[in-house]
Parts: sequence; structure tokens; C-alpha cells
Amino acid sequence: MSGILRLIAGGLLAMICCYFGLLIKRKYKVRVATYRAAADYARTLKSELTTKKTPIPDIAAEFCKGRSGEFESALQECVNRQKNGSANLDGVSIKCLKPAENKELVGCLGGFGGSTLQEQIALVERLEKLAADRSEQCAKECDKLGNMYFKLSVLLGLAIIVALA
Repeated sequence: MSGILRLIAGGLLAMICCYFGLLIKRKYKVRVATYRAAADYARTLKSELTTKKTPIPDIAAEFCKGRSGEFESALQECVNRQKNGSANLDGVSIKCLKPAENKELVGCLGGFGGSTLQEQIALVERLEKLAADRSEQCAKECDKLGNMYFKLSVLLGLAIIVALA
């Protein structure tokens, strides 16, 4: 009877280890999705600014419509603060990013709307390049580190089953 209980306990602990591995892998995927959304927003913003000259809050609202994600919620918060006249974007955070990356990306989002069209387009191109580069880097990290952590957690779970059996 105690052998069966140990196997059940080992199986539960192995599933918990695998779940933690999935959480870590998901964190890397969310980072990739955040930077891809930022690159998509930069492309949308560039095309709207150059062809239609649509106001930036309208572009951001249209971009966020029907989307949910870390980047979209941060973008919406930046736009809301700028509409209310607050230039302080210190409280805006994208949780999946490191503090330096967060500051850089939010700084790019906060710089829109206060200068000439040519300066805005240059800022958008900078954001697009930054987001595309970071997206590639995060995709490599996801493939390398995310998969590694998941595999290690599965092996840890198997080791726990063997140790308890």
C-alpha cells in the first residue's frame, strides 16, 4: 500500500515539475509575442502616419481593438495617460520584460505625439527596428532556454518518481 502511495505522490510531484517547466516556457513565448506586437504596432503606426495622418491615440485604439496582451495593455495605458495630460509614464510596465527593456519600450511609446511628422516617423522606425531585433533575440531564447527548462523539469519529475519508487 505504501508503494502505491509513493508512486502516486511521485507522479503528482512530477506533474508539478512539468507544470513549472511549462510556466517558464510560456514566459519566453510571451516575451516574443510582446515584441512582435510592438513591431506590428510600429508598422501600423508608420503606414497610418504617412498615408492618412491619423492621430496617434486613434491609431493605438484601433490597434488594441480585438487584441489582448501585455503590449496592448501597456499601449492603452500610455495613451490614456497622455490623453489626461500626464507625461509621467513611470508606472506603466510590461511585466514579462526585464526592467531595462521595459523602460526602453515604454520610453518609445511615450515619445509619440509631441513633435513634427518627420521626427515621429524616425521614432517609429526606431521602435520597429528595436522590436524586430528583440523579437528575433527572444525567439532564439525561447527555442533554446524555454525548451531546455521544460526538458529539465520533465527530467526532474522523472527523477523524483524514480527516487520515490
